[in-house]
Amino acid sequence: MSVVATAPAVKPVGRELVKQALIEATVELIIDQGTAVSVREIAARADVNHGLIHSYFGSKDALFVAAVDEVNRRASAGVDERGYPAPGLAGQRSGELAKVIARMRLDQNLDLFSSHPISQRWVGAIQADHPEVDEITAKSMVATASALALGWPVFADHICEILELDDAQRATVNERVDALVAELGGIPV
Repeated sequence: MSVVATAPAVKPVGRELVKQALIEATVELIIDQGTAVSVREIAARADVNHGLIHSYFGSKDALFVAAVDEVNRRASAGVDERGYPAPGLAGQRSGELAKVIARMRLDQNLDLFSSHPISQRWVGAIQADHPEVDEITAKSMVATASALALGWPVFADHICEILELDDAQRATVNERVDALVAELGGIPV
């Protein structure tokens, strides 16, 4: 589940740039190493003093929540005005959303998201567009499509390697996964 580390081009200076650098470093490290990363590792990745984590966030746990909320905010931007996510949303930014969720769940069975707007809006969109679909059916559709959408970015590298798929073949599989997510999740195409 490795993501290419992006060292800051310029040492971050100023409250907002330092906070953003710390959040980005935390997201990268959660994906790369899990939730057991240290404050010093996060600060080193962000190229800032480790004391700033406590100054700006209060604690490592609060920084984790801020990082996860940033991932959630970016992912939520991929939801249309009706409430449907883009079928490939979980794979955006190298699968950031899927990989953060997987790491948190596998490491400590954590859910640090302060809200779940994508799933909630998606269920609402299905029910608004299809009044004949009851709530449990809508939730089942979202759960099934989410499992595929979130699982593929986590396991795609592994599966493609085992099956010896080249880039063109992988692109075909990506398209098929997106089509299945849309079909299973009632996402209009």
